[in-house]
This record gives sequence, structure tokens and C-alpha cells, in this order.
Amino acid sequence: MYKMSHKIMIDGKELPLLESVTIKESVESLIKTAEIKLPYMRYNKPISRLDSIARGKKVSVNIGYNDELKEEFLGYVSNVYADRNGMVINCEDEMYKFRITDLKNEVLKNPSVEDILKKVIKQVNPNLKLECDYSFKYDKFTIQTATALDVLKQIQDESHCGIYVIGGTLHVHPVYTDNFGTVKYDMAKNIDRDGFSLKYKNKEDRKLKVTAKGKNKDGKQIEKYAGEGGGDTETIDYKGITTEADLQKMADEIYKRKSYTGYEGSFQAWLIPECHRGYRAELSDETDTIKNGTYFVKSVETSYSRQGGIRKVELGKKL
Repeated sequence: MYKMSHKIMIDGKELPLLESVTIKESVESLIKTAEIKLPYMRYNKPISRLDSIARGKKVSVNIGYNDELKEEFLGYVSNVYADRNGMVINCEDEMYKFRITDLKNEVLKNPSVEDILKKVIKQVNPNLKLECDYSFKYDKFTIQTATALDVLKQIQDESHCGIYVIGGTLHVHPVYTDNFGTVKYDMAKNIDRDGFSLKYKNKEDRKLKVTAKGKNKDGKQIEKYAGEGGGDTETIDYKGITTEADLQKMADEIYKRKSYTGYEGSFQAWLIPECHRGYRAELSDETDTIKNGTYFVKSVETSYSRQGGIRKVELGKKL
């Protein structure tokens, strides 16, 4: 028998009551979020006032079964409001600090992505570490009336990379290349059939031609290709990439990410086993072993209440 257990702390104080928590995280999103819902009244009396939970206060969400708790979220209050059903506390992870930090204006000449990120981190939180897999450079990078989050978003938009904070480190990697943990799912044991929306497709049915566009240092447009015609097409403009080698690498990565034999979509599981964005999910099915395989976890939505805990796991490419 599993008993739902939780401990949610805001500004060092434990919340006395809870309706639900929903945590969302994706390798394609800069920010990991948590939405905490509280009942507004108890015994016809307000439980707490809006002004008692201030924006910027530190938040930790720990949930699990039978008092065995796991920290699922660590961040800050970003917004609080009340509606007819109760109080809602919106929270963001360490990216909240990037959102509220205004950077000093400057023009950087010929900086690498790593150079830019180190400057940003220094102004946000010098204790943050950096892991960056990108080496391409900008001819010029201008920071003008921008927050730290604005700069991260610009880099993400221009390189289509994954950027997020995990465990005190700012990670900047090609999407779907991380490996933060491995989780095993068995179709007959720990996957909820009610929330199953996976589709199995052959690579031959995923024909794709990828066009990656950029401009060299002289401003001339360059293009690189991956895949084959006769199916879907995808064109991506990489504004920050100026070499043909880097552009080809991006085209190849997009193609490999989307053209494979295996599952696509999402499924529903429970709090155990633990699973997060950037994990590797090993799927097994004793009745159809040819479909067994390991997949990159693209996103996870974790929902918790006294009635139960659910993870909605969305798969990326097969590894």
C-alpha cells in the first residue's frame, strides 16, 4: 500500500495544506516550472494571504510515497494569485535569476558562445558552473537593454541548442545528447495503459530532408543538407553559425533526431521510477521484443496530489 507523501517549503516554511503540484520540464525549454495549488479556505477561514508568499522566495518541492521523498523541484516563486478555487503559486527554477538580472550594455567582438555565457553567469551567479558543447563564434554580439534570460534565449533561437540549469550547472548542448540518468520501463509493469499514446514507426516511413541555412563571415548565405527527398522537409536558419562544418553538423543532428525506427509520442507512468528531461528511457515489451529500445527523454510533466502521482513522459529520438 502506497501512501502519498510530500514536503513543500517556501522561504524555509512548510506549507500546511496542498491541493496539487504540477512540474514541467523539457530539453527544448529554458525554464523548469512548478505550479502549486493550495486551498484558499479551511473551516471557513483563509489559510494564508497572498502577500504572505512573496515573489522571489526560495521553493523546494519534495514528493514520494510512504515518507520516502525526492526533491523534484528547486527554485523561486515567480507569481502568486488567487481564484475562486484557491491560491496558485507559480515557480521557476534557477532561470528565474536569469530573468530578473539586467546585463550591462556592451558589444563583444568575435566572442565564442562560451565567452558570452561566462560573462552572463558572472553577472547572475558566479557560483554556477558551465558545460558548453558549442565552439562557434559570432563576429559581433551586442547586449543592449537585455536580461540574462534574453541572451540565453537569443543563443537558443540562433543555434537551436538545449539550455537549462541542473544541479548548479548551466548546460548548453545539442538537443537530445544529454545523459543525466537511466530509467527502465516495462510495458506490462510500470506504464499506465490509460495514458499510452506512443506510435511505432519505421525509418522508411520518416523520409526527411533537412536544410540548414547560415551566413559566412562575408555575409553570403550558405546551406548544408542531410537526409533524402520524397518525404517531409525541414528548413532551419542558424543565425549564429558561420562555418560550413558547423552547419553540416547541425543538419546531420536534426536528421538523426527525427529519422529513426522506433517510438514517438508519450506515455504515462508513476512517481517511481524517477524520470526527468535528459534521461535515457529503456523500454521493454516481452510480447514484442523487436520494439525494445532506449530513447532520449524529451520532456516530463509530473503531477502530484493526495489522489496519486503521475509522470507524463515524452520521448525524443531512439538512441
